[in-house]
Amino acid sequence: MKIRALFVIWSCIFCLTANNCCLATGGDALAKELKGMENVIPLPYHSALDKTVKQLSTKSLPKTFTKYEAFVDSALMQRGMPLELKYLPYALSGMKANYDFDDRYGYWALPTLVGLHYGLSINERRDERWSVEASTLAALDYLNDLHKRYNDWWYSILAYANSPTSLSHALIHQGSEPDLWGFYDQHLLPDSRVIADFIACVYLGNKNKLSFNATAVEPSIVKLPEPKQPKVPATPVATSAPESAEGPTSTTSTATIPTPKKNPSANTETIKYKIKKGDTLTKIASKYHVTVANLKKWNNLKTDRIREGQTLTIHKK
Repeated sequence: MKIRALFVIWSCIFCLTANNCCLATGGDALAKELKGMENVIPLPYHSALDKTVKQLSTKSLPKTFTKYEAFVDSALMQRGMPLELKYLPYALSGMKANYDFDDRYGYWALPTLVGLHYGLSINERRDERWSVEASTLAALDYLNDLHKRYNDWWYSILAYANSPTSLSHALIHQGSEPDLWGFYDQHLLPDSRVIADFIACVYLGNKNKLSFNATAVEPSIVKLPEPKQPKVPATPVATSAPESAEGPTSTTSTATIPTPKKNPSANTETIKYKIKKGDTLTKIASKYHVTVANLKKWNNLKTDRIREGQTLTIHKK
């Protein structure tokens, strides 16, 4: 009985050891492949990549990527930027041209202020972040400027995905420069998943293992519907002149009845919005498709400063 128990224990230990060896071998193989793919941007291995690579290899991506891949490659080469950056939109937006989350829009997940700074048209009528061509040029110019600032492509990617301010805070909090996966393991940034997603997508792209939906999604610049105009009753035609205080007027003359003034509040919805932590006038204006100028006008705001708990009035057509 004792011999049998010892045999069972030895078998379990052997199986666990064998499994660990297999996992180590798999990780070593992936690390070696990533090392061979490195060009300008380092692709260090981390155990988190095993799961991420497996997930992405079974996920179909929008065919938008294949349609515009040559365009993105050309834009990168013109700027002398690493071609691996063409996979960054997956880590940012899932390669969706109509991506919309937390004031980041489009294929390149561009924040509103960044898009405006780099010349994109962004207002209640039109948003060029949803155009692959326009957003690509703006995003690459932004990335290029970040690289001039940091002289490091990973710092540029992390600043892009989070913000230069978030990256600065992470570096100050750390007290020293962490290695790349240190940002991920220590949760130093709001969006550290971009590290695993980007490296995994570069790996699968180089191995030709990215799969795409059969149906292409054609992105377009957002155009909102035309605002409804208030209905104004037709001006009635007078058949005779009205009598005045002085007596009747000539029967040959006609009087013009004034056109009723348009009611600016017609077909307009008034919304009371309570400001939450992290809100800005730009974010609120973008959410309700109005302008910052109108928000300030409706609420008698002299500056862009707002506070949590404050209520804003929004007139939306």
